[in-house]
Amino acid sequence: MLIFIHGMWSNEKVWEKFIKYFESRNFECKAINLRKNLDLKRAHFMDYVNKVEATENDILIGHSMGGLIVQKVMERKRVKAGIAICSAPPKGIKFRNISMFLHSLRYLPKILQKKPFKPSYNFMKKFLLNCIEDEKSYTIYNEIVVEAPIVAYEIAMNKIEIDERKINAPMLFIATKNDKASPPEMVNKIAKKYNANYKLLEGCHWIFENLDIMEEISNFILKLLS
Repeated sequence: MLIFIHGMWSNEKVWEKFIKYFESRNFECKAINLRKNLDLKRAHFMDYVNKVEATENDILIGHSMGGLIVQKVMERKRVKAGIAICSAPPKGIKFRNISMFLHSLRYLPKILQKKPFKPSYNFMKKFLLNCIEDEKSYTIYNEIVVEAPIVAYEIAMNKIEIDERKINAPMLFIATKNDKASPPEMVNKIAKKYNANYKLLEGCHWIFENLDIMEEISNFILKLLS
């Protein structure tokens, strides 16, 4: 079974086109809603990991935060393969976009007060939707959801530690050239941590609107699984 794992402020619906692609090739697929039945004021990153671990997850496919979840699950249990797209970094691999870090500081009060939140449209447009047309960007923004503040803190502060020695299954890391949230050079460093395959494609962090990029990503995944 292919398990699809969404990123921060996103949800399982973003994977619909990917799932259609793989189901047409006789793969059984499931997209997980990480926040379902969780108290977002208290949820931690490991609550999301535990939710993924509880599934029959032969092959994991994650985007952004979901890519980091892929890495953590693979450290903890045996799976057939893991694919991380525009992945958030584990502890020890630094994110160096100073502009994004400074813009993120405005959400620190929400985190300290343990209030679930979503960023402003301008933040999303600048760092996550920078290659998406304005009209579509507004639609995407209206569909994103609030995130657990503790999870946002854990990822922003690079708290998630992963022992690469415990991972034995094949991994594929995919980056996009204009990604400001998960820059290609950072994703490449993550791939090297695991001695994993690395692919660089066109596009930005939000991969779900460009049909050509989605097809290219799907083809890379299909080759890994063949």
